[in-house]
Amino acid sequence: MPVTYPADATATTYLFTLRGKVNTPTVADARELHNKTAGSADGIAAARALGDLSHNVYTSAGNSAGSDEILIIDYWNSPTGFGQFFADPQVQAGAELLFTEREGILWAPTSGFGDFHLALPSGASPAAVGLLRAGVASLEEAAAAFNAYAAATINTARKYGQIAHATWSRRPNPGETISPEVIGVDLWIDADQMNAYYQLGIGFEHFGPVFADGPQTSVWQAAEGQWTEW
Repeated sequence: MPVTYPADATATTYLFTLRGKVNTPTVADARELHNKTAGSADGIAAARALGDLSHNVYTSAGNSAGSDEILIIDYWNSPTGFGQFFADPQVQAGAELLFTEREGILWAPTSGFGDFHLALPSGASPAAVGLLRAGVASLEEAAAAFNAYAAATINTARKYGQIAHATWSRRPNPGETISPEVIGVDLWIDADQMNAYYQLGIGFEHFGPVFADGPQTSVWQAAEGQWTEW
């Protein structure tokens, strides 16, 4: 039967990041639990009907990402559908089973931040993610800094296998007032090459003047095994 999507479902996409410590002896043990909850057929259908466009799972690749943590990245195109889905008691119960602690944030798209998306070489696939999250003095000042960073690094980063760079701003919950915060999301072909690139430390001088606090960085790789994704 045809699906009626929420009224605010458009071509504009929002980033959802969910980072948490798993409630199992190992991350590999969490896979079955994830697939029975977030990855169940009914759960996927419900999420998609409310605007969930994709769902991917990542595990630690070092640098501040714990071996007992997973990162889930979703893209949604309906903020109201997103809110409705995660307000569901069954969804909340599933998250309580999977995680001992967690933080989920919805991020809105930005413009002027030097984002780029490059083609993949034949046979390659996105295998790693680098995150940089920080409070900023203002989104306008941050845009100029992130754009300068991208201009200074894109050519070298591509040689190390970077596929894309996108920046998002934290979207407040209804009735919430927050300080400006952004997250930069880098996609890479290879986790080792990603880490080697970040060790070069190039371009970070552009960020200092606009960060309101110390940035949080972490690196992740595509989860091994049959995690249910879409």
